[in-house]
Amino acid sequence: MKRISIIGGGTGLSVLLRGLKKKTEDLHAIVNMVDDGGSSGRIRDELGMGPPGDLRNCLLAMSEADPLLDELFNYRFDQGSLSGQSMGNLIIAALSKLTGGIDHALYQAASIFNVNGHVYPVTLEDIRLFARLQNGREIIGEAIIPQIAYEENSPIEYVNLHPMRPKAFKEVIPVIESSDIVLVGPGSLYTSLLPALLVSGVKEAILRSKGVCIYTANLMTQAGETDHLAISDHLRVLQEHLEDNIFDGIVINNRVLQPDELKLYELEHAEQILPTPMDRKYFQERGIEVAEGDLVCRQDTLIRHNFDLTSDIIMDLAQKIKDKK
Repeated sequence: MKRISIIGGGTGLSVLLRGLKKKTEDLHAIVNMVDDGGSSGRIRDELGMGPPGDLRNCLLAMSEADPLLDELFNYRFDQGSLSGQSMGNLIIAALSKLTGGIDHALYQAASIFNVNGHVYPVTLEDIRLFARLQNGREIIGEAIIPQIAYEENSPIEYVNLHPMRPKAFKEVIPVIESSDIVLVGPGSLYTSLLPALLVSGVKEAILRSKGVCIYTANLMTQAGETDHLAISDHLRVLQEHLEDNIFDGIVINNRVLQPDELKLYELEHAEQILPTPMDRKYFQERGIEVAEGDLVCRQDTLIRHNFDLTSDIIMDLAQKIKDKK
C-alpha cells in the first residue's frame, strides 16, 4: 500500500482527494492555513483559531459517511447574524473549542465522519500571506491579494508568510518524509500552494523523501494571480520561491475546451492552460517526466479535474518515475 501525501488548499485539493482515496488507505492531506476571507476569515477573526474552510472540504472529500453529510457541512446560512457562515466551519470551530485545538478537532471529525485518511493543517501558527506586486505595492491578506493585483494591473512578484518560516505541524514533516508519492496541486499558485510549501521544513522534507514528487497542473489561469502564465511559468515561480526544484513529474490536461465550456471563465478573465513546445522543453531540460491526457470534467458550468482519471495518471506516472530511478 502506497503512502500518498498531497499539499495545497482550495477546491483543487479536495476534488483530487475524491479520486486518491480509492487508490490507498494511507492518504494524507496537508492544508495551507492563510485563508482569511469569507466564512473562514470571520471565524478566524472572531474566535482566534485557524481557518477551517479548506480543512472542511478535505474532510468531506475523504469521508465515506452518508451523502447527507456533504449537504450538511456545505450548508450556508442566508439570513441573520449567521448569514454567509458554513455549517461545516461552525462544526469544526465547535469541535476545536471542545477538544482544545483545531488539530484535535480534525482527529475527532475524521472519526465521527468516517474519513478515509488524514487531514492536517500545515502549521498551527497564526500566519498571514504577504505579497509584493511588480509595481512595488506590498499587501498582507490572502483574500485581497489577487483582487488588488488585478485592479492595479500589476502581477504578483513575490509572496511569503508573515511571520516567516512558521513551524510545521508536528505530523507534517514525518508524513512527507515517509510518503511514496508527494503531490502538489492543483490549486492557486500564490495563495494555496506556496503558502503550504513555504512553511519551515516542508520543502526539505520533500527533498529528503525517497518517494516521487508530482505537480498537478491547473486547468485555468486565475485573474490577478496567474494571468497569461504558462505551465512552465508556474513551475518557475515555485522554484524561484523555494530555491530548489522539488518535482520529478508533472500531470497536465491536454484537451482543448470548447467555447461554450469557457463562457463563465471569460467573465472571470480566466484562460485555459495548455502545454506548449516551450513547456515541454522546460520539463525535458530539468528531467521532469510528463504525463498528459484528457483530465477535464464539467460540474454544471464549472471546469474541474476528472478525479478518477487524474488519479489514474498520477499513479502510472509515479510508477514510471520510480522504475527509472
